[in-house]
Amino acid sequence: MLYTKTTAGIIPEQGYTEFIKSGTHYRRSLFDVTVADSSALEFLSTMAAALAAGTVDLPAFPQVVIKVQEAFTDPSYTPQKIARVISTERALADRLLQIANSTAFNATGRVIIDLGVAINRLGAQKVYSVTLGHAVAHIRHNESLRPIAPRLDELWSECVTVAHFSEAVAKRSSLPFPGAFAAGLLHGIGRFYILVQSASQRPQVPLSTALIDAWHPAIAKAVLKNWQMDEAVCEAVGAQAELNVVRVGPPTLTDVLIASIRLATRMQNSHETASMNAGGAFARLDLTVEACKSLISQAREETRALQRALRP
Repeated sequence: MLYTKTTAGIIPEQGYTEFIKSGTHYRRSLFDVTVADSSALEFLSTMAAALAAGTVDLPAFPQVVIKVQEAFTDPSYTPQKIARVISTERALADRLLQIANSTAFNATGRVIIDLGVAINRLGAQKVYSVTLGHAVAHIRHNESLRPIAPRLDELWSECVTVAHFSEAVAKRSSLPFPGAFAAGLLHGIGRFYILVQSASQRPQVPLSTALIDAWHPAIAKAVLKNWQMDEAVCEAVGAQAELNVVRVGPPTLTDVLIASIRLATRMQNSHETASMNAGGAFARLDLTVEACKSLISQAREETRALQRALRP
């Protein structure tokens, strides 16, 4: 395996271009990476190569995900056809009904009991992202992952919170981003994939926080591309750590995701101040400190409802 030596440490040659494009955040995360991490770098580089070749390796991946994906790619698909596929997986159907009836997606308060109506209300991207989330929850119960289950649960809770904020920020800013919820819900799939893959290694590969922070956006993007997620979602998830990149033009889904991650961080830790600094994505989305505080205040009950619907 070829490596490139930088001021940040040793970076695998095949991933070097991605790190150069990824901005100062990645380089800062990699500052403490040394040659001593060579086994971890080898592991991550091999994983990235497998993903680039189209191989996503997760234990006990539910077949319903593949069936839902196939149904959505059928040009003649309808919510009723999707409902027939999903109804074979009762737990997934219940999740979608709960979400469709949550305050975030059901302002009228009228209870939805028809799965086809729920799917129509949520839209294809939300339904598919929740289906993938259901698969992640299913995988988390695999016996081999018991040692890291608490970390996976914590990660999933964070993803649900970011999903809520992504949807709320896009709505507040009147931005036409149907993939906002999906980007938020799946933004942590790179961390999840790295943790799951490392748990299966014997002996286990020691992975520093700096390495996971540096690699997870690119890994997440590769996983989502293999799962045929919308291109805008893949791009936003892949760029989620580019906090200091100067963007021109109208706000993008990347801005929404970055702002949502920062809002979720602040909600989970009210003493954390860096996430609320003005500028960057907040400025591009015209989100003042007062607007951010309002979004956080409104999020608490809706986030709890989503957590209940999407719990592992």
